[in-house]
This record gives sequence, C-alpha cells and structure tokens, in this order.
Amino acid sequence: MLHTISPEDMREMERAFLDGTGYPSLLLMEHAAQAVVDELSRLAPQGSRVLFLCGGGNNGGDGCAAARLWMQRGGRADVWLLRSPSQMRGDAGINAALLSVCGASMQVLYSALPPIPADTAAVVDALYGTGLSRAIEGAALAAVQAVNASGLPVVAVDIPSGVDGATGQVLGEAVRADVTVAFHRAKHGHLLYPGRALSGRLVVADIGILPEWDGAQGYDVLQDEDVAAILPARPEDGHKGTFGHVLVVAGSEGMAGAACLCAQSALRAGAGLVTAACPQPVLPALQHTVPCAMARAVCDGTQLNEYAAPALERLAHGKRALAVGPGLGMGEGVWQAIAPLIASDLPKVVDADALNLLAKYGGPVGCHTVLTPHPGEMARLTGLPVEEILAAPADAALQLAQDMGCCVLLKGATTVIAQGEDVALNVTGCSAMATGGSGDVLTGVIAGLMAQGMPPMDAARVGAHVHGRAGEAAAARLGARAVTAMDISAALRIE
Repeated sequence: MLHTISPEDMREMERAFLDGTGYPSLLLMEHAAQAVVDELSRLAPQGSRVLFLCGGGNNGGDGCAAARLWMQRGGRADVWLLRSPSQMRGDAGINAALLSVCGASMQVLYSALPPIPADTAAVVDALYGTGLSRAIEGAALAAVQAVNASGLPVVAVDIPSGVDGATGQVLGEAVRADVTVAFHRAKHGHLLYPGRALSGRLVVADIGILPEWDGAQGYDVLQDEDVAAILPARPEDGHKGTFGHVLVVAGSEGMAGAACLCAQSALRAGAGLVTAACPQPVLPALQHTVPCAMARAVCDGTQLNEYAAPALERLAHGKRALAVGPGLGMGEGVWQAIAPLIASDLPKVVDADALNLLAKYGGPVGCHTVLTPHPGEMARLTGLPVEEILAAPADAALQLAQDMGCCVLLKGATTVIAQGEDVALNVTGCSAMATGGSGDVLTGVIAGLMAQGMPPMDAARVGAHVHGRAGEAAAARLGARAVTAMDISAALRIE
C-alpha cells in the first residue's frame, strides 16, 4: 500500500531522524540525487547534454548533486541557478560548490533568460520543492515557461516546481514533468489534481530514512495487491445466504437504467442475493435487464412516495446492506419513503438523488453509512462552493465525514474516501468513466461488498479501486469514447 505524507510532516520527520540518529543530511541529499539520475538515465542517452534548473534551497541542492553525478557518468550538465553558489547555504551550498569544482556550465538567472541549448536531451527541475507556498515569479517563472514550451522530457525533483505539495494546486504556473522522483513517500499533492497530472510517472525513492522514524499518518492508496488482503474470505462451502442480501432502492419512470446498473453491479461485486425495490413502471426493465436479481414494485406512481415507506421497511428486514438513491427523483414523497431506511442501522450506500434529498431534509447518518457524492452533490451537502471543494477535496471529505458521522467517498479523477480521522485516495480509473450511470455501478459495488461483511471504509476504498480498474479495462477494449456504464459493470473483476 502506498502511504502519502504532507510536506510539513515530512520536514518534521526528517529533522527528527537526523537529530536523533546523527545521520549526515548531506548523505540524504546524495541518495536523493542518485535516484534522480537513475530516472534521468531512462529519458536521456548516456553522455547527453542535460539542463538542470536549481533553486537556492535544498531542492536546488538535490539538483546540483544530480548534475555532478550526471557528469560523473559521462554526461554534460548546463546548470541554471536562482542564486550564486556563494549564496547557497548548508548542504545545498556544499553541492553547488562541488559542482563548480567539477567544471559544470553554471549560470545564475539574474534577469534575461539564456536560450536552452539546441542539443539538450532532457531537463531536471529542481527549482522549488514541496514547501513552496507562493506563486512562482521572476526568473524562475521564465524558466518554467521556457521548459514547458521546449517539449523536452522533464524529471522533477520531489515535485514539479509550482505544485503545492499538500493540495496538488498550482501556485501561479508549474512545470509539466514526465517523471517525478518523490523522496521517502509520495506527497499528497502528487496524487491530487492538478498536481497528479503535472507529475507524470511517479517514482518514490528511498533516501535512507529508517522506517521506525516515520510515524506520520498521511493518506492510504490501495495497490492491486492490497485488494485481495482486504476482501473477506469466500468459503468453498458458502451459499447465497453466506454472501449477503442487498436491497437496492432505485429508479423512477425514465430512470430505470440507474436501478438496473446498481442491482447488476451489486451482484457482480459478489453479493449472494439482490432485491431491487422500485416504482411499478421500473419493474419490467429490471426483470428483463437483471434477471439474476429479484424485483419488487412498492408503489404504482412514477416515483416513490410516502406510501412506499412501509413496504420498503419490510423489504429491508433481514438484508445485510442497502443501496439507496440512483434514479429515484427529487420529490418530497421520495424522501418520506426512504427516510426510515437512511435512519436505520443497516449498512448502506447513499447516492445520487438520495444525497440531494439528504442535503435538503436530513442530518447525520451514522458510521454504518457510505455517502458517495460528486463535487456538485458535495456542495449541496456542505454549503461549500464547488471550487473550494475541488481545491481541497480531502479536507472537504474529512469534514463532512466527521459532521455526518459516516464514511464519505468524494468522487473525482482522484477519489477521496474519509471516515473518522482516516483518509484514503483512489487513483484507478480513466476519462472513459465520465459517462452517465458510472456512479450507479459504484454504488452497487460498494453495497455488494458491504453485504459480504466489509466495513464501510474498506468497502468504499476497495469498491472505488475495482470500479476504476473496470473502467480502464473497458476503455482498453472499446476505446475511451465508446465506454458506457454497462461496459464498466461487465468488466468488474473482484478477486
């Protein structure tokens, strides 16, 4: 499992490690530079000319050390500095001085920017690290713009310059890297957009900090190999009752597809039984499209109404998990029908129209519940502007999870899952999944996993991971533009 770390925690942990062990900080910088050069060697031919952009702090020191190591491997190094070597302090100053002794071509960027040499094979960005807190300006900004315009492959040292290491937001303008070499642990900003898009391929390098000195919590990111370890055992002598019964409450006239997708995906997630409760007009589509699920009409109208509440409560009896919301519509009667289910202690996923109704009429839902909003639904639940949610999605998800007493899965290109003090990120998936019904599939998957006994946080993060992988598989087979939610559901693979 990948564990991110905030820039602040990284600085504190590194300082404690150095103070507590006496480990030379200069050696950490050397390890970092070695990792950068190893990745640079994959992009630039041996002996080629590389441009190194070096700031005045430790990130620039890493860049100077990398330039020296590149020269020691037989390469040529042009070094653009934001400060003269005599002005650089500590380990950065030592490495700048060593680089000067090695005979590198070094130029301080006081005003006018020199042209990038025509035979340059690659660029190493070591202007600013994860501690940047203001927009890039002056000569540094000109250098960033020149590198982005050059089309040359770029290796970023720890993080692309201009990306906030805590949030992934761009501070003015940022380097577009092909590869980013992160030190010790990935930072939050590597995996949150737009920083994730600017980081390119992420490499996490060991620089010598001993694991026992690292107690920072950070965000968890599931890898493929983690899923099997989290999934509940599936005994060979199990039967359909062993693997749980999901009640799907979804659909309205014109939105039967939402109910079908949700029910089908709960089955594909491994639930032993699925019953879909819906208005009468939705029933024929459900029975035809999802023959492996049971279906019950709980009202005659086009949407659920208050008279459906008793029937829903009877159907919920004995179920292991609920999926409530896809395609229900927004009438007040819909809320009156589902409110007792939302208030129940049954494990449940609340999505789509049920989220908007919850924002209008409801309150805290309890620790057994997973809310799955997209940013617009999140805005209605929290009262925050969408822009503020997108700028700090982890903070928004964590706050709502604490306010509502539940697990929150905030959908996005990087999905954020939060409960209590814990935050996880999901980085699987692709743009092919930006299609109607994709969220209904996810709701069914999470409910199916909860029916098998998975706690909300685990079901949400595993569900998001496998849902994303299914989207990737569908896109690989059909092409991104041709994928539908039905294709995503069909591509689900959970083992």
